[in-house]
Amino acid sequence: VALEAGRMIREAHEARERGESEALSHGNVKDNQTFAGERQVDLVTATDKACEDHIISTLKQRYPAHVFIGEESSATAQGPLILGAAPTWIIDPLDGTTNFVHGYPLVTVSIGLAVQGELVLGVIYNPILNELAAATRGGGATVNDRPVHVGSAHGVASALVCNNFGASRAAGVNALNTNRLLALLEDGVRGLRNSGSAAQNMLHVACGKLDAYYEEGFGGPWDVAAGKVIVEEAGGVCATVTGGEFELRAGKGEVLCGNREVVADIARVLKAVPRPEALGRTVGKE
Repeated sequence: VALEAGRMIREAHEARERGESEALSHGNVKDNQTFAGERQVDLVTATDKACEDHIISTLKQRYPAHVFIGEESSATAQGPLILGAAPTWIIDPLDGTTNFVHGYPLVTVSIGLAVQGELVLGVIYNPILNELAAATRGGGATVNDRPVHVGSAHGVASALVCNNFGASRAAGVNALNTNRLLALLEDGVRGLRNSGSAAQNMLHVACGKLDAYYEEGFGGPWDVAAGKVIVEEAGGVCATVTGGEFELRAGKGEVLCGNREVVADIARVLKAVPRPEALGRTVGKE
């Protein structure tokens, strides 16, 4: 089903590249809805909705008793995500919507599965780059059917680190984000990147193309549920940006992932950056 949703994204992307007018209803800014207060930063397109409908309807036909949490259909909430005993699918039909709208190829389908409250399966697919990552708990992780492992960076100085800023443009959030980047630069980080897709970042951490990814204020559990399984099955760990225990949250959350050593060293740097008093526990609460 991830491949099928990916085909829908790829076809819309290719139609947009050709300048076909019918593509406008699937990926053009004219068709975007925006969330209040985000200054048209947090975008939703018709393709997001069509892909989610396809994924959920397909899985429901096969698993009618399962629970489904999708980015486009779930109500916004805050706090820990309460997962019941029933198998629960956590779905981001198109992670990297802003990239998609601009024709930038870092867009993914992300599907995670939790059973008895524990994440046990993850699939991330980039249909433009043709990268398919998959993992099951205890079964290892693969990208395009080849086993993968997280990178071997020992700390900040040898790490290629990716960070996304999230949708908020509040002054305190901007200050915290830029001060954290400055702190990493002053600590001698090898390289910094910003991709616009949490799931894409976790795919690349799992296969060692990136050494670490961190973000505070990503959109919701659908952004990282699949990636958490894939990164951990590739030998990595997930934590908060300051090194605390990772928590899958119903609303916007935070993550820092990579191998255990590099996560600890990046957390050391980020933890030392003063947090504006106006900000709550999570940047996304702004």
